[in-house]
Amino acid sequence: MQTVSTQKGFTLIELIIVIVLLGILAVTAAPKFLNLQDDARDSVLQGMAGSLESASSVIYGKSLINDVAGTSDGSESVNVGNSTTVSVVYGYPDAATTANFTSILDSDIGNTGGDYQTAVVTGTPTKILIYYAGFGDYATTAPSAAGAACAVEYTNATAEGERPVITVNTCVL
Repeated sequence: MQTVSTQKGFTLIELIIVIVLLGILAVTAAPKFLNLQDDARDSVLQGMAGSLESASSVIYGKSLINDVAGTSDGSESVNVGNSTTVSVVYGYPDAATTANFTSILDSDIGNTGGDYQTAVVTGTPTKILIYYAGFGDYATTAPSAAGAACAVEYTNATAEGERPVITVNTCVL
């Protein structure tokens, strides 16, 4: 007489193989779905934008005290401490001078080999980009147009009493 097997379920080896395969898939597929590096870079850019807002307000206050908030050509400057001066346009930092931003942000922006660099976008009004040097081909070619990805864009004030425009262009494409 023949017995019929009534086995139901999986063996321990089959379960281990499935778990290992799922682990391998998770390790290889998760980074494609979870783009944490670009999110971290975007957070740094948001922080820089906030720092620029704060620093611009402080410099505007100093410009008002020194009565240089009405100049439109960047010929006037204010002392921001440690014998460092920042040239101003309508009382706010001038985007035509990259040294202004390394001074007011107190960071390694623009230093050789640093993660974040600056590039001036000429035109009216003048803009400066603070960009992540490791994004795309920025390591060899700096972005030169407004709206460049993975950058904070600072646009000079265009009239007395108007604030500069600070825009964050995300790294996520």
